[in-house]
Amino acid sequence: MKKRFGILFGFFCLAMLDSIFAYGFPIDFTYTRLSVVFHFYLTGLLVFVRDKPWTNRMLIGAFAGLVRDLFFTSTFPFCFLLYPLLCLLAGAYQKRARSLESGCMIYLCILFLVDFIPFAFQKMVGLTNVSLISWLYHMELITFLVGALIVICMIYADLVMDRFYLFQSRIIRDSQRKRASRRILPNTNHPSRNPAQNN
Repeated sequence: MKKRFGILFGFFCLAMLDSIFAYGFPIDFTYTRLSVVFHFYLTGLLVFVRDKPWTNRMLIGAFAGLVRDLFFTSTFPFCFLLYPLLCLLAGAYQKRARSLESGCMIYLCILFLVDFIPFAFQKMVGLTNVSLISWLYHMELITFLVGALIVICMIYADLVMDRFYLFQSRIIRDSQRKRASRRILPNTNHPSRNPAQNN
């Protein structure tokens, strides 16, 4: 499996998981029961770009946000503008993470920020009168727990895929070396290169 195709297919699956779980577990905007917001796609994106240069993080984030806006959520240009900033933020703080636990907390804080921005905007323009405490309890309690599990799974999956593609590249490199060595070896069966036959 080529790495580029595997990455694109993986992100497509994560986006489909977001859509499937959002359909199966719809958000209750009346805040009468607990809700959960799934962030498979965004979590995978943040984990994927964490060690990339900042220009690559911005470009990948913009492209990923555009795809999500146009094909999955119809929220253009919200994700297109937000995702590059989140990817830039994830990479900047990831360099300061000294352990896996601190890295997970960074991702969870970014995911919380993604949920809080729409709520804060609705609160500012008067579209909702729900208190912050009620929003945190009904919307973010389970979301935080599920988000932590998703973050751990994405980090583990990223490590597994990195090792898989590294192992695959080594196999391809070894096979290329063997083919090259076979081409370089002289043909001892040729009469001009076999002294015993010449005598």
